[in-house]
Amino acid sequence: MVAVPNVASAYYLPVERSGGRSFRYWADHPLDQVDTNAAHAVVVVHGVNGGLQDSAGRIRQLLAARRDTSKVYFVGPNIVVPELHDPIDKKKIVVSMTEEEMKKVVYWNRGTWQGGGDSPVAEEFSSYDALDRIFEKLNDKKIFPSLKTVLICGYSAGGQVVSRYVALSPIRAREGLQLSFAAGAPSTWFRYFDKDTRWIYGLKDRNRYAAKVTEEQIMENLSSRWILCFCGTKDTLKKWLDVHKEANEQGPNRYERFKNFRDYIATFPQLNGHFRFVSLEDKPHGGACYENDAFLDLVFGKRE
Repeated sequence: MVAVPNVASAYYLPVERSGGRSFRYWADHPLDQVDTNAAHAVVVVHGVNGGLQDSAGRIRQLLAARRDTSKVYFVGPNIVVPELHDPIDKKKIVVSMTEEEMKKVVYWNRGTWQGGGDSPVAEEFSSYDALDRIFEKLNDKKIFPSLKTVLICGYSAGGQVVSRYVALSPIRAREGLQLSFAAGAPSTWFRYFDKDTRWIYGLKDRNRYAAKVTEEQIMENLSSRWILCFCGTKDTLKKWLDVHKEANEQGPNRYERFKNFRDYIATFPQLNGHFRFVSLEDKPHGGACYENDAFLDLVFGKRE
């Protein structure tokens, strides 16, 4: 049994062919430490400016205030860029890695990690490969023998990751383990079968990780998995919003893009029952949207 601490710590997964670097994540304990207590695991992919901190911290607090979290194991992967500037105040740096961190930790170029791009300092190691590695540990019954559910979730830029990862990743849950996904208010959604629109919006000119998956495998993944998609009805501001041509074609803001994606998924009957869409009344953009009951229930495996 492993006691759940009040504050998570940083741990590292070694990455081959990366100059001795590792992938950093925050968790209640190391992923390779046997945990007979955890019945539920939550993997939280951070937003665009949260890569140097415990991305699971906010959800940990929200859950603890409303539910019993004594059997929940939290993981906050750090998919970081060396430096990120505020899109409004260009002089304001919101993420900045030290030189020491850059020598120790695998990192990504700005704008590539949301779509599973490879790290520039590691050979064939993408942000999605990092999530695969994390799930591989959670899926190991020798390490987590009591685990019943795993939820991979993300909000904003993290929602971009999850909404694409659910379609592309080859991971398969062991017998008796329920795997679910949740994507909140991403700047853009992945139109899974659009051959004529470039990656990351469609299938054209995909990166290394995404190119390994065929359209048939994408449909197989989506029609065998379950994902909660949610967005606030007042999520209409444009800060951090993707304004490329392909993004603007999805709608003028996150909430309109959310509704249009819901309509897109409805055109595929085989995906009925695998997607749930939840509009959060009067909610703007922000992590507080994780407070919705549909998400909190999903942490414990309740899908409806």
